[in-house]
Amino acid sequence: MMDDDDHLDVGDNRADMLIEQVVVDDNVMTTIEDVFAGTSVLSDTEKVSKILAVRAEVNQNWSQARDSFLAIGRALLDLENVLSKAEYIKLRQGSERLFPFSDATATQLRRIAKAVSDGVIPLDACPGSYGTAYQITLLNDYQLRVAKERGLIRPDVTRREIANLRKETITKPEFTGRVDVNALKDEYKKLLRLREKLEAEISNVDSKIQEIRGLLGDLII
Repeated sequence: MMDDDDHLDVGDNRADMLIEQVVVDDNVMTTIEDVFAGTSVLSDTEKVSKILAVRAEVNQNWSQARDSFLAIGRALLDLENVLSKAEYIKLRQGSERLFPFSDATATQLRRIAKAVSDGVIPLDACPGSYGTAYQITLLNDYQLRVAKERGLIRPDVTRREIANLRKETITKPEFTGRVDVNALKDEYKKLLRLREKLEAEISNVDSKIQEIRGLLGDLII
């Protein structure tokens, strides 16, 4: 029968084995040392083991979250290919009634799925947060090249890192002057309003066409 010291030795050995395994994988202990510098955490194998176990669980679930929103995005892309233009507009207008998210979110999910499908964002480098992944899809070719050079296209990149990159590189390298950000924002809002107006007009026109078809039937040439 083992005494308390034996139990402690077994626990310590298991924690040490777990720590050694993680270090071989990605040197996570360096991060833990930085995060918990000045505390007694590193000398407590039970706490370290718990941190490593929770980290592994979080990473696993985070990956599953990524797979889920990519699957939704792919499904929405497939649906877009099946519906006519008018039907697709109807779908977008009724998005919140059909799905548990807005049209804006659906647009983001479709864009992310397409970026992964096109290889813009490698699947294994896609962040677990769709908000962060969407920020990557907003990068232009120059910004994307810079992001890759800086190692920012990775699963654990933060939204702030991508946002900072976009702000830093808002001036295009081929231009000497600065871009008028306020003017671009105003134009962006105007274009959104114009798009909504045009989509509504197209929807009305399609409805009228369907109504006339229903009245004329076979008389339509």
